Amino acid sequence: MDISGIPVIDTHEHLENVYRWKPEDVGLLHVLMENHYLVADIVAADPENAGRSWLDTGTTPRRALDEAAGALTGTEYEKAVGWFIDRLPLVAQTSDWKSEQAALSDLYELGDYLVTSGNWRALDERIREKYADRDSWYLQILERAGISRLFWCYGEPKLAGPSLPVVPVSGFLQKKRGEVSSAGALAGKFRAWAAEKVESLNPVAFKVGTAYARGIDFLERSDGEVDAALKKLGLEKCFAESQAVSDRIHHLMAEASVVHNTPLQVHTGILAGNGFSHPMAETYVVNMEAFIARNPRTRFDIFHGSFPQWGEAVSLVRRYPNVWLNACWVPTLSESICENMLAAALDACPVNKIMWGGDSHSPEMAYGVLKLFRGVLQRVLEERCTGEALAVRSAEWILWRSAADLYGLDVD
Repeated sequence: MDISGIPVIDTHEHLENVYRWKPEDVGLLHVLMENHYLVADIVAADPENAGRSWLDTGTTPRRALDEAAGALTGTEYEKAVGWFIDRLPLVAQTSDWKSEQAALSDLYELGDYLVTSGNWRALDERIREKYADRDSWYLQILERAGISRLFWCYGEPKLAGPSLPVVPVSGFLQKKRGEVSSAGALAGKFRAWAAEKVESLNPVAFKVGTAYARGIDFLERSDGEVDAALKKLGLEKCFAESQAVSDRIHHLMAEASVVHNTPLQVHTGILAGNGFSHPMAETYVVNMEAFIARNPRTRFDIFHGSFPQWGEAVSLVRRYPNVWLNACWVPTLSESICENMLAAALDACPVNKIMWGGDSHSPEMAYGVLKLFRGVLQRVLEERCTGEALAVRSAEWILWRSAADLYGLDVD
């Protein structure tokens, strides 16, 4: 069975991150630095980093890159190179490195399994040559990966062509309270904001990334509770700083998703990298069950399969017809867990409720992660011995049909 030629709708990417670097500056260091999961693995290798995340600039070369606007020279560059070369052997067995290595090998002819001082310079030069025309190279990468549609997580896509915009609710949660002092006024302001985003961007989805800041239980609040919470907030405080106000906004988001016929993507499970903003258990999708039940017309795309509590996600997909399972990021966290999750989902759920997204910070990373997932998916389907025609059809659902059906998209 060969599923390598099946096109893909990638429902979750963060390619806007790599655009902070000028194309003429981008080399191997930047490509590695933008693989935030790989960097998180490296950070986790050193107990000295306890209590700090991969985003803490004191643990990685990130600070130097940021301060130099991406154009490191001299000793700072060599120091950053050494940071990766010394630590990559510690994470050589991880799924994160396996996906990165696949991308570097296929796209830039990395001959060895690891990046070393001996092959760094040649690899870096090949990347710089390709980035002379960044957007063209990005489109070539996506075409080689078989990605026909790509969801762009934050606002207007910077890469034309296959990119489709997604609107995150954080754009409203971070607004200052101002003169909003009642539940009614909050609803009016939110609905106007959502309508404007739909009018200006025509987004394919709304997105909730709240699991990175608080628990995702999203309680039902009375108007009186919301009124009191708003009045308690200072005029310069953001809506997100009140749990009660945040809860109401998420219910308004679920409502807007129905009104504007846009599915609601929800981050669940372990945080990106190794963040410590709040307990992992508060990020599991089972915390959302009451919220899901209160919003039966909202279509929920559950990101990351609630890793590592993927069994809860599979169970909710089976129980609620308005919930979908998204395997984004899971294979690079752990190929073996991804295989178990997919096998269980195929055992328990209709195949049109399972889909894919890369959750990458660069096209190279998107390529490598997808290649890893194709391998995982093929192994799972072959293990089931259901016949090649049915297995290929199931792969088509997971790689593009489910997303096309949920998001109302055509595939060329």
